[in-house]
Amino acid sequence: MSRKESHIEDYLKRPYSRVLIPDPESGTFTARILEFPGCFAEAKDPASAYRSLDEAARSWLAVALALGQTIPEPSVENEFSGRLVLRMPRSLHRSAAAMAERDATSLNQFIVAAVSEKVGATSLYGELAGWLEKRILATDFNRLVSAVQIHSGWKVQDRASTPPHREPGVNLRPSAATGVN
Repeated sequence: MSRKESHIEDYLKRPYSRVLIPDPESGTFTARILEFPGCFAEAKDPASAYRSLDEAARSWLAVALALGQTIPEPSVENEFSGRLVLRMPRSLHRSAAAMAERDATSLNQFIVAAVSEKVGATSLYGELAGWLEKRILATDFNRLVSAVQIHSGWKVQDRASTPPHREPGVNLRPSAATGVN
């Protein structure tokens, strides 16, 4: 094995993030190394996808090294330890400790649960806000259309009833009440 090949094998022994994605439609599996942009392989079964990925990674590394590019570090090495040191006001510390005691849990577990709830709530809030915004916009549009109909005597024709020879969309046309033809 040459020095260059040995160097590539050393990279492949590192804990790079390998991901396997099944495609139910085609029945194939795509394997990727997240830290190597564009490095992926596809096969009919997971084992073959991983074997093909190793070959693709060898080629990816050989080209990157030949071009003098920096090889990314494995993301696992950049992960968090799970240990956190933080400062908080004494009153908050006292309140959190009291609540943890009432919940019959440690202060550490209480804080982890509180942070998890906040992260989950923030995610849920984002989804709900998007849904609510769509509902409000639809409601406001419908109110606007109703106001136009009431105050001007114009009738709004919806997309479903638009004749095929006309461009789809909202079409305003006078109603019989306005006397306009």
